[in-house]
Amino acid sequence: MFYTILIILYFLGFGFLAWRKMEWAIYAVVFGLPSYLIRFNVGPLPMTVLEGMILISFGAWLVKSFKHFNILAFKQFSFRKLKQWTEKWKGLLGPIILFLLAGSMAVMVAPDTRVAMGLWKAYFIEPILFFIVFVSVVRKDDLKNIVWALAGSSLVVSVVAVYQKITGELIANDFWAAEATRRVSGVFPYPNALALYLGPIVVLLIGLLAILISGYKKQKQEYKNTTRLPARQETQEYIKIVILTLIIVVNLLAIYWSGSKGAMLGIAAGIFFYALFWAGKRKYFWPVVVVGILLAGWLWQSGRINLKGNYSVEGGDSVSVRSEMWQESWQMIKDHYILGAGLGGYQEAMVGYHKKEYIEIYLYPHNIFLNFWSEIGLLGLLAFIVIIVWYYWRGLAHAKSGGKEIKVILMAAMTAIIIHGLVDVPYFKNDLSVFFWLMIGLMFIVNIGQKSQDGV
Repeated sequence: MFYTILIILYFLGFGFLAWRKMEWAIYAVVFGLPSYLIRFNVGPLPMTVLEGMILISFGAWLVKSFKHFNILAFKQFSFRKLKQWTEKWKGLLGPIILFLLAGSMAVMVAPDTRVAMGLWKAYFIEPILFFIVFVSVVRKDDLKNIVWALAGSSLVVSVVAVYQKITGELIANDFWAAEATRRVSGVFPYPNALALYLGPIVVLLIGLLAILISGYKKQKQEYKNTTRLPARQETQEYIKIVILTLIIVVNLLAIYWSGSKGAMLGIAAGIFFYALFWAGKRKYFWPVVVVGILLAGWLWQSGRINLKGNYSVEGGDSVSVRSEMWQESWQMIKDHYILGAGLGGYQEAMVGYHKKEYIEIYLYPHNIFLNFWSEIGLLGLLAFIVIIVWYYWRGLAHAKSGGKEIKVILMAAMTAIIIHGLVDVPYFKNDLSVFFWLMIGLMFIVNIGQKSQDGV
């Protein structure tokens, strides 16, 4: 009863915040992505705090939108306004519709409709509802606040992970809790969930840190021949840089102690992306790339890093397990290549194709492309690919414009997601699906601002 009262009070407070200050409600959702772990029921319907915040935000946004709706706007309709609206969504609206259509079809072919409806709601409907509110409310000037909200969220889960590493407590699995084979999971139920969450956030934070350092140096240079940078402002900039640096370090330690090689490769790919595309800031990233390569080589030679995994199952290591899982998954997909297995249907569909008995049948194939193909079919996979192509296409557009730095940061973070996703499941999880559409929303907003600057 007390738990229910707390949930109700929280949602009442959040609803008030969403009504009065929607952008702050969005920051709260971003900070609270891991809150999907807090679960409750509304009658027979299972819900999470993250879902509740998204639905309340969308409801408040919808009511406020209708409140300002003017029926006379129909009389002022023009094809020029329609053209401007479609131009704003150019290349994205169609893939989103197809993505939702594929997810809806996957419910119909799923072996358990009730389970599939829950996944459809959590991984498709609610993330896209959040995306709609996000791109309608957040402005380009708010983007740093979004990244800082992610920084705060990552710090919380990483501090828990550090505590787990030191004490061995709060780790659900006894094998992971044992000192010799310890893997931290933060607030999440398993280590890879922690690494999947933190990996792209670390890449975003590294980009923000580079901007802060560069901006501070530039500002100080401007004051050099006139007057000193105001002491208060100088202190604030120093504090931001120091805090962000500490958060990045703690996050990296948490990822390392999670034992996720996929996350490490993803972060490395993101930093390499910086080094290739961030003109003028490459001096910050190429040394990191070189040091990272040398450090990785030393760790590999010394046995501290083993790409096959230090926590192998009986009968195979991490690499062979995934390789055999992909082969079996491909055999299944070849027989279901149009519609896939349906949402939540992978395990049941795999029964007739599973030959390696030492491997359990996981929830997903642990490859970003096979994951989508097996869950939502060929149409869903193609829609996802088109969305990713749109993302990089818009990121590389207007390369000489002032928004390039932000775009490179966003593309680097998405690169980390995709590279890690080659060996894991970076979308089909409550927080990760919302985070993915958050990334799409960030790129969308950067381009809306860019179009206004370019007069498009």
